[in-house]
Amino acid sequence: MSYIATARAYCLDLAATAFLFVSASVMAGRVWRFPFDDEIATLLHIEPDAARELIENFPATTDVHPPFSYLMFYGLRQLGFSDAAMRLVSLLLAFLALALCQILVLTWLSQRAEGGKPASPTRLVGVLTFGLMPLAVSQGDAIRWYPLFAALIMSFVVLYLVPRHEWHRLWSAAALGLAASTDFSAALIVPPLLIYRHLLQRRFRWSFDLAYWLIVMAGAAVGFCSAYWIFTYGMIAVRGEFSHGVVRSVLTNMLGFFGGNALGVSQAWIVILIIIVFALAAVSEIDRQKPGKPVHFLLLLLSAPALMTLAGFAKPRSFLYLTPVAGALITMFFDRQLQQGHVQRAIAVTAITFATSVAAIANLISGTHPFKRNSIVPYQTIFDFIDRNANGSALVVSTDPVVPWVLRGAEDRSAGYFFDVRQCLESGRRYDSIFVISGHSDRFNSITLMDNFQALVGELTAGRTKRASMPAGHPPDRRAARPDNLDGRFLSIGEGLRGDPLIRSLPCA
Repeated sequence: MSYIATARAYCLDLAATAFLFVSASVMAGRVWRFPFDDEIATLLHIEPDAARELIENFPATTDVHPPFSYLMFYGLRQLGFSDAAMRLVSLLLAFLALALCQILVLTWLSQRAEGGKPASPTRLVGVLTFGLMPLAVSQGDAIRWYPLFAALIMSFVVLYLVPRHEWHRLWSAAALGLAASTDFSAALIVPPLLIYRHLLQRRFRWSFDLAYWLIVMAGAAVGFCSAYWIFTYGMIAVRGEFSHGVVRSVLTNMLGFFGGNALGVSQAWIVILIIIVFALAAVSEIDRQKPGKPVHFLLLLLSAPALMTLAGFAKPRSFLYLTPVAGALITMFFDRQLQQGHVQRAIAVTAITFATSVAAIANLISGTHPFKRNSIVPYQTIFDFIDRNANGSALVVSTDPVVPWVLRGAEDRSAGYFFDVRQCLESGRRYDSIFVISGHSDRFNSITLMDNFQALVGELTAGRTKRASMPAGHPPDRRAARPDNLDGRFLSIGEGLRGDPLIRSLPCA
């Protein structure tokens, strides 16, 4: 059965997966939510002035990501999309990646099944597995590059593996090139492609290969320009992305990937069984008699996160594009056990996969010590506290970037992130209340910066009296020892202040 025919034959499976994925995402608090810290970087980049500066000064940038995803979100913003609407677009891109791979798996299973049709239990497990991938649910709606990158990579995989005519595979080159203009990790997809094509498939055709890589380079042009600038002038930022030890990177990436960036360190035991299932699933698909087997290409893609992990990279959300691969291997492993008569093993695979997914997704809402601690900052409680205690106009000094973003444009509220609060003081305006929000920040590791910040807070609040305070969130998990813990210190302080010129631009309310 061809890929298109499979999509038509199993459209109900895809519809069920879509319904499950979107429902789980919305019920887990995705889409209609406050932004998280990394999303603020995207939202700032697509502001009219910032976007214009990015375009005019390209490729000069301090951002370690190529700008293709920013251009997409900028276009959506210009079309009038709200933050929630852009998250819906990201969610659809994440589902597209899952759906493309699910169709691929159903195609393969149809080819090896008796009667040319996978068993109903396999189809059901496929829906549950792809529809409840924890990392896809937790990060699939992000206003970041991950969902777009996932959709492009899976488009590349399908467009390379599916066509029977060699020249039709050139479409996959365009997808790979655009992926390279979205994130530099696309470069790590090239070695698996070369190994699969030239060593496993033993395909050599210079005319095709030349055309293929010319198309890749054309699509990756924006990424190449960004890479040249960053690796020439911004290597400090690059090194910062690979600053963790191997052991910590391995444990962090495994917990974050299989736990959906939701389970905390104390809950790491939950992912042990699914990691074992995944490893067994990967090994079971190795076929030494058929080296050119398409599923081998999926297995080769797993080398990318392995290399990045060994280099000290510890951001599992960046591997969102591999969640469809995980879903594919687990679904095929279940079907293999079922076809071989190992019903109890098949049931165990289903139970472990489903239980892990449910535990991780449930933790997105109710977890108190998640993998990413600042994902549970109770922003609404904080804003309610400010409204309840503000006496007239209020200035908010925050170590969290989300608060100033949400408060931009609010009446009688002006907020700044760290020293950016000085922008709120340029007019000499007096404020009746001052709120200092101190908690999560990746800047806490800089002793000098924090000393200067505390001095600024002391200057702003000199002669004022603390009227109210509120702990918000949960105390830091000392076992996690992560810099993004929220310590929950929130103060409301007296009236009026004056300030100095702006150091770095950030919109103030």
